[in-house]
Amino acid sequence: MTKNLLLGTTALCAAAALSTPASAQVEVTVGGYMQQWFGWGDNDAAAGNLQDVNTFTEGEIIFSFQGVTDNGLTFGGQVQLEDNANSTSGTTDIIDESYLFVSGDFGRVLLGSENSAAYLMHITPPAVGMGLNSGSQNRFIANGTGSSPFRTPFGATTIEAAGDNDSEKITYFTPRFNGVQLGISYAPELIQDDVVQQSRVGQYVNGISIGANYVGEFDGVEVSLSGGFVYAEQGAGFTTVANVAGVDTTDDFYGANAGISIAYMGFEAGFSYANVWSGRISGAGATLASTEGQAFHGGIAYTTGPLSLGLGALYGTSEGLLNDSDNDEHLNVQGGVQYELGQGISVAGIVGWNEFDDEGTTADNEGVYVAGGVLVSF
Repeated sequence: MTKNLLLGTTALCAAAALSTPASAQVEVTVGGYMQQWFGWGDNDAAAGNLQDVNTFTEGEIIFSFQGVTDNGLTFGGQVQLEDNANSTSGTTDIIDESYLFVSGDFGRVLLGSENSAAYLMHITPPAVGMGLNSGSQNRFIANGTGSSPFRTPFGATTIEAAGDNDSEKITYFTPRFNGVQLGISYAPELIQDDVVQQSRVGQYVNGISIGANYVGEFDGVEVSLSGGFVYAEQGAGFTTVANVAGVDTTDDFYGANAGISIAYMGFEAGFSYANVWSGRISGAGATLASTEGQAFHGGIAYTTGPLSLGLGALYGTSEGLLNDSDNDEHLNVQGGVQYELGQGISVAGIVGWNEFDDEGTTADNEGVYVAGGVLVSF
């Protein structure tokens, strides 16, 4: 099943802490993935006379290490190296997540740069080819609005507190009991790659992320459910600003999400939802904006042998500029096909419609896109 789970049996969402000295053989493995896409998008002329043909690449080299102490505790961690600095994905970071963990009968504790509990445990609908729920929607049809699709309801149900992106945090996950697992994260500062004390002025701090999911099977039907809550405190320097959108500019950040996925005999269907009812405030004057909004994502897929087919749609909104009472809106509908040539090697194709409606109408863009790609994981 396609889902964002923190399973007790997977090493990808492993974690770390401290233990009494003991002899342990630490094993190091190297893995990762890469996707190379080539496609065409029919952008509106108003979007800036953009080149129709475009390429997109995404990948990581993942260094994992793990060892077991004499008292049975498992220690390990990961360092994830980006294949390139991709401005479209919103990052120039070379090292993505990097963290340590310790796990045992008590559960798992993670310390370092990683997504939060609500993000990791969120269930999303199936995706074939290129995903809809990760900010990938603007690869071939450009987003001209001022709203970001990354970790916000404008482009995803996998939301983070105040747009947090792998900030340094501590996370605890319980053992899975009768299919249920809980998790909670705390991030002192919501700044990526930050390891020094920062000023609270103009920043969101004390981020809390709570997640829970359930995985079960009934007569061959696999069922997955999730729920999450995210919060961040406004630091100093925020002031009350009257605005036509009616947004409280001095409120803390609050958001939540939920998801469900059902799979049976190669078929899978899912739905996820996110709501940020008190968004991240940024900018000043004419650029003062909020990330308040909602996202709805549904999808279906069918897999038979090496062949997978899928269809999905995501609709998201964002309050955007507070001097405008309208919202930025985003609709993406996409079909995909993927064929596995061998273990970890697939080819895929997608065709879709992407529409970005700017609240001020001057940056609207919409169009059809078609792309093919090669996907390798190892």
